[in-house]
Amino acid sequence: MIYIRREVKLAITAIAALIILIWGINFLKARALFDKNNVFYGVYDRIDGLKVSSSVIYRGYSVGQVNSVSFTGERFDKVLVQFTVGKKLKIPSNSIAAIQSADLMGSKAINLVPGDAMTYAQSGDTLRTQLELGIMEQLNEHLEPLKKKAENIMVSLDTVLLALQEIFSENAKGNIRGSLKSVSRTLEHVEKASGALHKMLSEESGRVSDILENINSITENLEGSNTEITRSLSNITTISDSLKAINLNNSIRYLNGVLIQVDSIVRKINRGKGSLGGMVNDAELYYNLTAVSDNLDKLLTEFRQNPKRFVNLSIFDFGAKKILPEDNYGIAIAETERPLPLNSDLYLKYPDLKEMRKNGKFFYLLHTYKNLKQAQKELDQVNKTFKGAFIVKINQIIN
Repeated sequence: MIYIRREVKLAITAIAALIILIWGINFLKARALFDKNNVFYGVYDRIDGLKVSSSVIYRGYSVGQVNSVSFTGERFDKVLVQFTVGKKLKIPSNSIAAIQSADLMGSKAINLVPGDAMTYAQSGDTLRTQLELGIMEQLNEHLEPLKKKAENIMVSLDTVLLALQEIFSENAKGNIRGSLKSVSRTLEHVEKASGALHKMLSEESGRVSDILENINSITENLEGSNTEITRSLSNITTISDSLKAINLNNSIRYLNGVLIQVDSIVRKINRGKGSLGGMVNDAELYYNLTAVSDNLDKLLTEFRQNPKRFVNLSIFDFGAKKILPEDNYGIAIAETERPLPLNSDLYLKYPDLKEMRKNGKFFYLLHTYKNLKQAQKELDQVNKTFKGAFIVKINQIIN
């Protein structure tokens, strides 16, 4: 018989107890002791009570649990949840890890909502996440509109109560009493007026009867004179028609004479008689007048754009300054499509400004020089005031 020492028995018993403890803890946590599970991650804005060892549910069946919960992000504004799922379970890669209530007590669990992808999620993948409202949150969401309506009703009731309180206050009661007294006095006055009217009608009934008899007599007289009134109205109508007919006939005759004169004038114009008839019927005159008008318009336009072509004042020259014949170069500070007016700011600031024209453009020279070196020497000074100043050759510019 093999003898086992007491210490060995105790060691074997302790090891067996430790193994049973570890196995029991993992069994209670729905974690396999020797099987390696798939690990997945989910990133949430908040987890609303989800904790380590919370269940992971797939199609209503617990398939894993939450292993760890930690903060992530640059400002730790996200929550990273690590959970495991059995090795044999294959879930689509686009599945959603939704946090939802597990029971009426508010416990949370992760519900894996399967997707429709043809590929499966691999261990270590981060799944899409979703946070579903719990029973209390949904109840609060539905009760919030009712709460707001109740608050509005309470405010309305408060307003009505204030109005009623104002109506039944001491001042309002006095006003109501005064109003009732005023109505009572008004009714008394109406009653007195009715009595006075009844008394007056009773006393003056005879006079009223006489007035009615007089009205009846007038009506009978009018009825007896009906024929004469009708005849008089007929005479008045006849006279009015005669006067109207006389005025209408005279007006028609006068209008007819005017129309005859107008017709005569129109016939003369159509036959070409008189100045007006000649102008109306002479087509060549019309075309000549049109041509004269067009030529005059062109002449005025050319005069307005190039007045120097028509006016040349040799003694008094009110235009731009002239350039000396021996000057060959100049510094131009402006270039325009049209000549500047003499009252422009440039002329007022620089009275000695010279104007030159070349190829339809106008150049304004601040200084002129006999040779190019003088012009180049002064150009740097001019550029301090006018950034775009440049040198031009005067014999190439047509004035």
